[in-house]
Amino acid sequence: MTTNMKLHLSETLPADFLTTSARKLNDILPGPSLFFLKGKRNPPLFISILLHGNETTGLLAVQHMLKTIEAKLPRSVILFIGNVRAAKAGVRKMADEPDYNRIWSSGSSKEERLASEVLGHIAGQAPLACIDIHNNTGKNPHYACINTLDRATLNLAARFSPTIVYFTEPHEVISIACSRIAPSVTLECGIAGDTEGTLHTADYLIACLRSPASKLFAHPEKSHDDVFHTVAKISIPDNVRPGFGNRCDDADICFRSDFDLLNFTRVASGTLLGTALTPSGLLYVSNNMNMDVTNEYFSVLNGEIRTTRHFIPAMFTMDRTIIQQDCLGYIMEPYPLQQENR
Repeated sequence: MTTNMKLHLSETLPADFLTTSARKLNDILPGPSLFFLKGKRNPPLFISILLHGNETTGLLAVQHMLKTIEAKLPRSVILFIGNVRAAKAGVRKMADEPDYNRIWSSGSSKEERLASEVLGHIAGQAPLACIDIHNNTGKNPHYACINTLDRATLNLAARFSPTIVYFTEPHEVISIACSRIAPSVTLECGIAGDTEGTLHTADYLIACLRSPASKLFAHPEKSHDDVFHTVAKISIPDNVRPGFGNRCDDADICFRSDFDLLNFTRVASGTLLGTALTPSGLLYVSNNMNMDVTNEYFSVLNGEIRTTRHFIPAMFTMDRTIIQQDCLGYIMEPYPLQQENR
């Protein structure tokens, strides 16, 4: 089936939806699709999956959720299924299209117009909460991302994980747009296809559907002391070829073999991250105001790339394609939540 940019709307899922893989969704859906699934009560829960075609845990979790519930949904659901064309190819995005999680602020492209239409439908349904589901390509714990610091959003995130990341950039993501409509979280569910991530996410969705609003947004038993704030993004120029460990034969920069194991650890100043095999232009760090702050975090001396201050990395990846399409990773700092929102 050919994918198009017309938003597909329906109140029923395709007959084979529960058994269809991400790579086969393109055969049963005409393109980006929004489903209004009636449940026993409203307001509905909004769930978005497959904004990135190779991040399949969202689909697997929704399928598991629907199989587990079997009878009528305890709460209505608005389900958005995003980039089925990229899912068929098993990639984050196709080369001829934008990132589907960078189209939600404004704009006149066909993808941005579609995103605006989706947001209009979501706002019209006044959902109880919004949940966007993603995977990482590097090793990370399961964690939740938020874009506002109100108590309802914090508690919604903490029900998924005690580890929470607060970010405001990139501002074009769906969760920021949805946060203007209802409490909104992004779930980062580990490596795509991992059974633990699928079951954790499905259990979370089921709990959200079954919970009354008073319980859903109440403080969970687990505290959320580990709140981090992303303060910078690390990029590599397109003409620079990264390598890792013993896979550096054709690389311009060679990072340590355990690079993604640094995620959510406290990296000390002076830590060796890799070796520069060409003289300059290897790393670029931009803060949330898009200012170059590379020298605040890294130095290159005698070819060694070292940190110049301590920080906490997130989403460090060893996937060359993801590095080119998105970034090498993010820099975080602990967020003093007790001073912000009690």
